[in-house]
Amino acid sequence: MVNARHKGRRGEYQVGQQYFEHMGIRLKRDIEQYRAADHGDLLADGDFDWPFCIEVKTYGGLNVTHQPSWWQQVSKAADAQKLMPVLWYKYDRRDWRVVMRANNVSFALGGTLGHDDMLFTMSADACFYISREILAARALA
Repeated sequence: MVNARHKGRRGEYQVGQQYFEHMGIRLKRDIEQYRAADHGDLLADGDFDWPFCIEVKTYGGLNVTHQPSWWQQVSKAADAQKLMPVLWYKYDRRDWRVVMRANNVSFALGGTLGHDDMLFTMSADACFYISREILAARALA
């Protein structure tokens, strides 16, 4: 039988490794997630303006879309921390997928806001591109 806590920890580690490999940013597990509500799984390891609340889910099965409860969880945590929600999820034997608010993606690409109720699901590579653009735009603001 699979230990869900170990599987979750392994998923968080994998996502953190990808951020380091693709963006040079080290992430660490937010241990407050076990002590208090409304915390994501990963946060930046260092003192800089990190705008994302990252939730990581690994799940068995054949689905390809995220569970609505996962998005509700990361949205609630991000809103409480005044951060942008980012949901990473992976089903067994499938690639990582990432969900972000359309407003955040639009902001990153220089578009308009007003897409509060829309979500984008993307590949990990697309997430890194969008994340770099968000960080660059915030640095200029």
